[in-house]
Amino acid sequence: MISLLLTLVPLFAPAQEQEPMTVLKAAKVFTAAEQDMINNGAVVLQGQTIIAVGRAVDILADESYADAQVIDLGRNWLCPGAVEAHNHVAGSLRDLNDNVYLTNPGQQTHEVLEPENPYLLDSVAGGITSALFIPGSGSNMGGFGMLVKTAGETVEEMVVRAPGSLKVAQAGNPERYGFGVGRAMMNWNTRDTLEKGIQWVHDYRAGKAPFNPMYENFQGLVDKTVPVSVHTQIYQVVMQTILMQKRDLGLDAFVDHGTFDGFKTGSLAVQYDVPVMNGPRQFWFDRSSAKIIGNAAGWYEQVPNGLLLGYNTDAPVIPQEELPYQAAMGVRLGAGDSRDGLLGITRHPAIALKMDDIAGSIRPGLEADLVLWTGNPVDPRSHVLKTWVRGELVYDAQDGRRF
Repeated sequence: MISLLLTLVPLFAPAQEQEPMTVLKAAKVFTAAEQDMINNGAVVLQGQTIIAVGRAVDILADESYADAQVIDLGRNWLCPGAVEAHNHVAGSLRDLNDNVYLTNPGQQTHEVLEPENPYLLDSVAGGITSALFIPGSGSNMGGFGMLVKTAGETVEEMVVRAPGSLKVAQAGNPERYGFGVGRAMMNWNTRDTLEKGIQWVHDYRAGKAPFNPMYENFQGLVDKTVPVSVHTQIYQVVMQTILMQKRDLGLDAFVDHGTFDGFKTGSLAVQYDVPVMNGPRQFWFDRSSAKIIGNAAGWYEQVPNGLLLGYNTDAPVIPQEELPYQAAMGVRLGAGDSRDGLLGITRHPAIALKMDDIAGSIRPGLEADLVLWTGNPVDPRSHVLKTWVRGELVYDAQDGRRF
């Protein structure tokens, strides 16, 4: 009898209430997805998630959304939240000593994340809703970074994925390590550390090696769920990045600067499917052509061949909120049009960071990271009116505009 009653309990239990729905209407909805730009569009949110996108007239005529709250955002642009591929301001890197050795695979930024710090408040006010928070570039391997939302009261609320990437600096700053290190030594040591970490994963999974916290996060690299973000610039160093990381070791790496004449390796990046997150330097004097050129414009020549091109600020080198301005400079100097620039700060970095199933575009199933702009975000005259992160309004210029 008791067992019968227990089986009947679920039948009489109250139905779980669904979260309320909200329809956001705007004159223009840039989806960064198949629907591209929707004039007089609408986005339906439920909880933290986008559940529908389309023309406002179609959404409002659909009885499925009859009970939804409708918010008319006027003659403005509703866009995906921008994604920063190179961030140092989501926490206090002063508390992370990532220069103990030339390679430090055991370090990670998780312990120094600082929710709601002033830089993050500026980020949401500038329309940036996701960021890759990584160690510095003083050594060839600073450790593992993490993917975070720029809004959240606690570490748990902010974290999207930890680890988010392995930070490698192929050359440049690490050349000043100790009494000075040449590129031959740096390349050998970086490769050696990567090979040891990869081998440990295979041995550990085969039961041939004990647990090693130094290489624990390499499992994501081997599984290709975590990329390698590589501080790399000038064509010789970028070429070494592509050949070592992707061709030889099979890691999913992306170029995280690619400035100066790094664009000359564009065809190689296409061949090995290596994305490029260009910046923050956006122009330089090219000696081979005796011209001042746009760095992103040089990379853009390979976009028709399949290159995935995006932008970064290396915040605080460039303030985090100026990520759209980096795209604006890229477009102004010849890297396609404003649509290319918008993709370069939304969908493209999301793909490079392996989070395009979470953010970077406006489509059903993704988290509701949205930004309302007064106009085209790649136009420096535009500014942010509202920012939603995971469906929550976290910035409203009417309550105190920051920019």
